[in-house]
Amino acid sequence: MNRKRPLVSIIIPTYNRPELLRRAIKSALDQTYPNIEVIVVDDHSDNDLEQLQKEFPTVSFFRNSENRGGCFSRNRGIEKSTGEFINLLDDDDELMSEKIELQVMKFDDSSVANLGFVTAHVDDVRSGKKLIKRNEVKGDIHRQLLAGYAVSGIESLLIKKDALLEIEGFDNKLQSSQEYDLMIRLSEKYNVDYVDQILSRENRSTDQISLNFDKKIQGAKYLFKKHDKRYREIGPLFRAKMRLKLYGLICRFLVGKVLGEKAYRYTIKY
Repeated sequence: MNRKRPLVSIIIPTYNRPELLRRAIKSALDQTYPNIEVIVVDDHSDNDLEQLQKEFPTVSFFRNSENRGGCFSRNRGIEKSTGEFINLLDDDDELMSEKIELQVMKFDDSSVANLGFVTAHVDDVRSGKKLIKRNEVKGDIHRQLLAGYAVSGIESLLIKKDALLEIEGFDNKLQSSQEYDLMIRLSEKYNVDYVDQILSRENRSTDQISLNFDKKIQGAKYLFKKHDKRYREIGPLFRAKMRLKLYGLICRFLVGKVLGEKAYRYTIKY
């Protein structure tokens, strides 16, 4: 690398999952990249994290005075961070040891202009089956993201902190799809590149927001309303397509709510 290695802040929001949090912290601390800070934001868990604080003395712990949700906790972590780059990591997920190093190198070596975030492929085992999500995206992907999930997994990203501050972080009003909304707004101003390797893992856990179908329905409705102006700017046909997609998503979520996870996953096209 041609310049001093910038500080990278790894931010982990958490709530009532100390054992999973321990695994996430270990994966953050086990990076080959030397210049990192790890920040944990506890969303007012039932028990404090005193034991983990003793176990990981180099990690900065912050506790919300009341339960405020994942978006608030992530935004608070961004506010407390001092790094040039941000990696957001849910407490049930993990980073591969070379993730930060390879993605910082990509920022240095990429030919993409106006680069604001770098992604990589994801090992997704949440369904109980091994699935590789391939984030092969480069350049301006704003329209791709408006049309659908062109990038999967918030933990897959390494993002310039200035870019996150410019778009004012996460939307606290969203019940679900907060990461997708963030990527839409981020891609409106910045381009993306990727590392062609699997650099993170999404694990199965209890109380996954991805299986809370009431929140997913509310989030889908809010998301369509929020970005409707962007759909209109592309054109009436695109907007109509997105409205149909919204109805399709709601139907899928209702299938999951009524018939359960297995039926819901059957409707997903990977």
